[in-house]
Amino acid sequence: MARPKKSTADNAEAAAPVPVIGICGRAANGESRPWLVEGADGHFYFLKRDNVSLDRLAMDYLMSRLGEECGLPVPPVRRLVLPETLLSHSAIEGSDELTPGLAFGSLRVPFAEEVRTAHLRSIDEETMLRCLCFDWWTRNPDRCLDRIGGDPNVLWDPMLQQIFLIDHDRCLDPDFDATAFKREHIFRDVRPFLEKPFLTKWRTRFESAIYHLSRIWEEMPADWHTGPKRKRLLSFTRQDLEAKLIKPKLPVEGLLAG
Repeated sequence: MARPKKSTADNAEAAAPVPVIGICGRAANGESRPWLVEGADGHFYFLKRDNVSLDRLAMDYLMSRLGEECGLPVPPVRRLVLPETLLSHSAIEGSDELTPGLAFGSLRVPFAEEVRTAHLRSIDEETMLRCLCFDWWTRNPDRCLDRIGGDPNVLWDPMLQQIFLIDHDRCLDPDFDATAFKREHIFRDVRPFLEKPFLTKWRTRFESAIYHLSRIWEEMPADWHTGPKRKRLLSFTRQDLEAKLIKPKLPVEGLLAG
């Protein structure tokens, strides 16, 4: 089903930072254990800021937004505003670790749970193939699942009967292991059904999305990447990312081999 086109007003609303009006606590799972917060727009978000490095914070934002641009099922990403007054009056344990300012927010999917092997048969093949290709291109090692467990960073919504992809902070991993990826990725079993025409078509879609990276980079709060006297705070630049994505270290066709 085609997505409805967003109006200019919709786009402006989506781009505006959302003030946080309540801190509910920390997630029980996940390496960074993000904070669950309530936004002034009536939605709940998982918030990241002081609990991850700036490199990982920026990478999570950029690659989550790139996934959105590619039409993948990524929970909407928003910039959240943490007010100093809220933090100073918060009685939630550990909230003193947070500092005021702009934070990363991923919309909480109501009723969602971590995906399990039993859910895989309910996921349509094209969605799995597109996710597999996206993770290969972005060298994301963090989507693994087997029969005894793993950390796939995929949520399953039993109401909508669909998946949502989360946590993209380890994309472009310099230690990415292509062999392990093919053996352990949650959607590895659809790889034999991946054909070159599909790969070529999806590559075009992905490369078109990369041209939006400049705009996505500008969406990020400036203090995530630039410090006083224009000091660079990240280990990478936008140009670095574009080069690595347009000319990936691993051949695109490598996903078909082996």
